[in-house]
Amino acid sequence: MRFADVVGNEHVKEVLRRAADRDRVPHAWMFTGPDGVGKRTMALAFLSYLVCRDRRDGDSCGVCRSCNQMTAGAFADLQVLSPEKGYIKLEPLKESMPRLFYPALTGPWKCLLIDDAHTLTNEAANAALKTLEEPPSMVMFVLVTPSPDLLPRTVLSRCFEVPFGPLANDEVVAFLESRGRTGSDAWSAASLSRGSPGRALQFLDSPVLAQRTEFLTSFLDLAESDADPRLKFADGVGSSKDETADLMLLVESIARDVLRASAGLSDDMLSNRDLAYAIRAFADRVGPDRAVDMATAWLDWDATRRFVPNVRTAMDRLLQALPNPPPTVRG
Repeated sequence: MRFADVVGNEHVKEVLRRAADRDRVPHAWMFTGPDGVGKRTMALAFLSYLVCRDRRDGDSCGVCRSCNQMTAGAFADLQVLSPEKGYIKLEPLKESMPRLFYPALTGPWKCLLIDDAHTLTNEAANAALKTLEEPPSMVMFVLVTPSPDLLPRTVLSRCFEVPFGPLANDEVVAFLESRGRTGSDAWSAASLSRGSPGRALQFLDSPVLAQRTEFLTSFLDLAESDADPRLKFADGVGSSKDETADLMLLVESIARDVLRASAGLSDDMLSNRDLAYAIRAFADRVGPDRAVDMATAWLDWDATRRFVPNVRTAMDRLLQALPNPPPTVRG
C-alpha cells in the first residue's frame, strides 16, 4: 500500500509525509471525514511509509519486505479493530493492548488501527484512553471515523485530527476507471457519490443505479401530480431496507440539481445531466424558494439521520415543498 494508491486528499498526504520525514510523528491520529473517501486506505499507506526500508520520491518503495507484508495484509506489527454487530466492545480492545508493549517484530513502528472508532463503547473508549495517555515508544494509534463528535472528548483531546474531504467528480471517475469500471454508469455513480469512491463502487453494484432514470423521472413528474402519487412515491422510497440508502442518494441528487437549475447554473453542473431538460422544467414549476425548501429538507434529515433515521419523515417534508398541482379543467 502506497500513497500513490490513494486517490485525492493530496493535502493529507503532504501532512503525513512531513511528519514522517521530520521524525515528528504524533502517537495518536484521528482521520475524520465522509465515508468512502480513503481514510482507512490512507492510514495503511502512512504506516507503509513509516516502515518502508527504501522510501522513494515521497512514497514507500512497494518492494521491500515491510512493503510486501503491508500489501499482503500480513504486517505483524499492525492490528486492526473493526465493529462487530455495530460496536467495538471492551474485550477485543483488551486483547489488543498488551501486544502494543511487546517489541516490534518487523518494526520500527507498531500500529493499532481502529476503524469506525465512533462505535467504541464507553468501556472500550475508556480502556483505550489509558494507553493513549501513556503510549509505549514507537507505537501509533490511528482512529478512523466519519463521526468524531460521537467519541468522548477525553479521547479526542489525545489525538491529532486530520480532516479528509470529498473528492472531485473527475477523481472519482478516475478511481472507477482504474478498477475497470467505465462508461455512463461509472460517470453516474461518481456524480451521485458525493465525492466518495467507496460509495461510487457500492452504487455501481446496486440495482438502484439501473432504476435511476425511471425513479428520477417519476419524482420530477410529481410537480404536476396530486396528493395520491406523491404519497405513493414516499411510501416506495422506504419500502426496501436494502435499497433505501441508495434511493435517498438519488433523491438528494435531484434536490441539489433542482437548486442548481433554479440558480441558473449550466447543465454541466448537474449530477443528472441527461435529465437536464426535465430538471429545468421542474425548477421553473416549483420556483427558487421551494427549491431551497426541498434542499433544506434533505440537509436537515441528513444532519440528524444517525439519530433519527426516519426516511418517511424526510420524504414527507421534501414533498410538502412542492407546489399544489394545477387545477383540473373540467369540460
